[in-house]
Amino acid sequence: MTRIGLLIASVRPNRVGEHIAQWVRDGLDAREHEVEIDLIDLRETVLPAFDGLTSPKADPTKTTDHARAWGERIEALDALIIVTPEYNGSYPGALKNAIDYLHQEWSGLPVLLVGYGWGAGAGVLELLESLMTHVGADVMGSVGLAFPADLSLEGEIHVGEEKLTALREGLETLEAKVLTSVA
Repeated sequence: MTRIGLLIASVRPNRVGEHIAQWVRDGLDAREHEVEIDLIDLRETVLPAFDGLTSPKADPTKTTDHARAWGERIEALDALIIVTPEYNGSYPGALKNAIDYLHQEWSGLPVLLVGYGWGAGAGVLELLESLMTHVGADVMGSVGLAFPADLSLEGEIHVGEEKLTALREGLETLEAKVLTSVA
């Protein structure tokens, strides 16, 4: 069975990322192929500021239990969907830290990005695509949701057909990549 990680990048107490992750999950549940979803909430994932002895690119050896657990969790995925807010034109520090912990685990991993913010997450999506490509992930596309056009500040989602289509197409692309690589 295909295992897809659904990562919530915001750790704020008043976040709307959970609502958006549920919207994405509903899209996954509507797909033809059954998938196992690993909900990865960075608020619940214990990752202190990067504390590795060396760069994960130079030496992939994990020296702490939390780094080993994080690496094993990502390594077990066939694909990843990152749900992230845009904070001041960029990604949350917790997300950057989680990415920095690993290197080889990102290599070739199909990734779909779902960003949200006042500008439909355009800034975070551009930067995150660049970062994930830099660490070797295979970015399959992105979907951006805007306050207040697509969702309320409380997380009520009221997207139009254009965003629903973008999500469906992103999931189809991700699914096709995963099925091709498994075959």
